[in-house]
Formats: sequence, structure tokens, C-alpha cells
Amino acid sequence: MKREGLSIDLGMVIILLILVNVPLWALAFLTVDQVQSSLQTKVADDFRAIAKKNAVTINYAINHLVAEVATIAISPVIRDVVRKQNASYSGDAEQNQKRVREIDKLWLTPQAKPYVDPVLSNAASQYLRQFVGVQTSLKRVTITDRMGAVAAANLKTVDYDQADEAWWRNTFKDGVGGSVVIEDVTADLVTKANALHIAVPILEEGQDLVIGTIGAILDITDLFPIVTGVKIGSTGETLLVKDDGTIIAGTELGAGRPSKLAYFEDIRNALRSHTKPDFIVATAPGGAKKAVAYLDTGLSASYPELKWMTIVEQDYREANAAVDSLIRKLLWAALGVLICITGLALYLSTHRRLQFTDIGEVDIEEAKARAAKRQGA
Repeated sequence: MKREGLSIDLGMVIILLILVNVPLWALAFLTVDQVQSSLQTKVADDFRAIAKKNAVTINYAINHLVAEVATIAISPVIRDVVRKQNASYSGDAEQNQKRVREIDKLWLTPQAKPYVDPVLSNAASQYLRQFVGVQTSLKRVTITDRMGAVAAANLKTVDYDQADEAWWRNTFKDGVGGSVVIEDVTADLVTKANALHIAVPILEEGQDLVIGTIGAILDITDLFPIVTGVKIGSTGETLLVKDDGTIIAGTELGAGRPSKLAYFEDIRNALRSHTKPDFIVATAPGGAKKAVAYLDTGLSASYPELKWMTIVEQDYREANAAVDSLIRKLLWAALGVLICITGLALYLSTHRRLQFTDIGEVDIEEAKARAAKRQGA
């Protein structure tokens, strides 16, 4: 008697395997892409937040230092010394300038002692030495009169006549109003430290009349660690750089030597682009990738020379280590499922078609055989 049954169609099995694998891998890659995008966005947001915090901090710090220098300008002892020196001039401006230039020529010679001693020993100079002793970030403070001549200082200056200096001209202007000037970081001739020069006008009390100026030298090593040198993992840190890529502060800064940010051209190109992103993947020399966030400090709006930006950087592989680890796990899991399904397909393709006989039919045939055997007995 012919037994009819059901069979597994190998073609159908292959189609089913494909239908299972394609969605599985599509889901795996979609998940990987979403996770990667999400975590990279988180890294970028964290870096941006650090850059913004550092920009706000350095902005506040510089303005706070300007305010501290400005407190010197309103000191009665400073104003009194400046007024006294201004009163020593005659009405002839040309004669006054000639007198200042003559003293300037002698300033660094032994013949200058009659001019140097009164300046460095007056009440204003004594006050400045006390002030610098308390505010240790200030290294050198110079007070000038309306002609640009030194009226007081905590240390002997390089020259007596300051009127030929750009900072003095921009601070004194035409003697009305005046303005705060900050010169960019440079090496101070006297202290030999990388320094910031802050200049503030001295105004007559209750008036806009400028009677003199204050020039203060600030050692940046006492200031910039509040926003730079912070390690992020084992390869990342925070930096402060100029708009030409010169590193002002950070561990990449060479000892006593200006250093350029190796991948600054990538930042410059990003700033020139239409989208102007504030987070990029930059390429350092040797092909190393860097995850970089950057932000203008905003100081140049008030102080044009301070075109600074804060930088947050980290090796791209370290910054995305969590992403890479998760991606590897997801891909290994998907590969494991693929291997299992492929193994099943290979097994089915190498065995004959399986026959399944209906269980009810088998029971009827066996019952008939047993009945015939009993009748024969």
C-alpha cells in the first residue's frame, strides 16, 4: 500500500534562511549605526561643554585681572604721584618731550641715579611693591604721567619714555576717556616669563581726563592652568591657542618655546566652511586621528589682540573606545547567529528529502494486521 506523506522542500528552506538572515543583518547594522551615532554625539557634546566652560572661565579670569589692575588706577596715592609729576612740566609740549627724551637716554646708565631713585622710592612705587606682593600673578607694574614718562614702578623699567610704545598710545589716546588695552602673549624683557600686558588709563577723579596710564605685566603660568592641561583619558587634554594655531598653554607647549598645534589647519578649514562645525575629526602628522572641539573665547570683542580659542582634544580611537567595543560585541553576536543558520542550511542540503507518514494511517494499518492474525489463529 502506498504511503503518502509530507516533505521538506530544500528550496523553500533556502528562501526561509535568506528571509531570516537579511533582516537579522539589516537590524544588526542599523543598531550599530544608531549606537555609533548616539555615542559619538555624546562625545561631541561633552567636548563642546568642556570647551565652552573653559572659554567662559578664561574670559572671566581676564576681565577679573583687568578689574584688579583698574583698582590701582583709582588709588589716591597713585593719582597724587601722577598729578605731582604732571605739574612739574612747563606749558611747552615740545620742551617737555625733549626733557623726557634726554632722561630716557640716561635711564640705563649710572648718570640716571638722580632720576631713578626718586621714582622707585616714592609712595606710589612702595604701594605697587606691596600690591604685587599680594597679587602674585602681577610681575611688573609701571605708572606713567601724561607725557609717557615713568612716574612709579615696582621694578626699574627698561626705558623712561613709554610714549613711543603702542600700548601707551592706545591707552592714553588723546587724553580724553582712554581705553583698556591688552597685548597678546609675549616674552617679557625683564622677568623673562611668557607674559600678558594689561594697560589701563588713570583718570582724574570724577572726570574723563586721562592724567596717566598703568602698564601691568602678568605671568601667564599663574593664570592659564585653570583652563588647560586637564587630562582626558590617557591621550586627551585641554589647550588654549591663538588664531594662528600657536599654543599659549597646554602640555603640548614646548619648554620656553612657542609651539603650533599640529592639526590647526583642519580647524581653520572647518571655520572657513559653510557649516562652521565646532567639533571635527582632525588628522595629526603621521595620520593619527583626533577628536577635537573648539570655541572662540570671545575676548577679542573687547580686546582685539586676544584672538584665543579653547581646544579639547583626544585620540579618536580612545574617544570612541566604548563605541568600538559595543560594535564588536553586536557583530560577533550577529555572526554567531549567521553561522548557526548557515550550518542548518548545509545540513539540510546534504541529506535526502525527509518523509513524514501520517500517524493516524499507521495506527489503522497495524490494527487491521492484528485482527487478521487473530482470525487466522
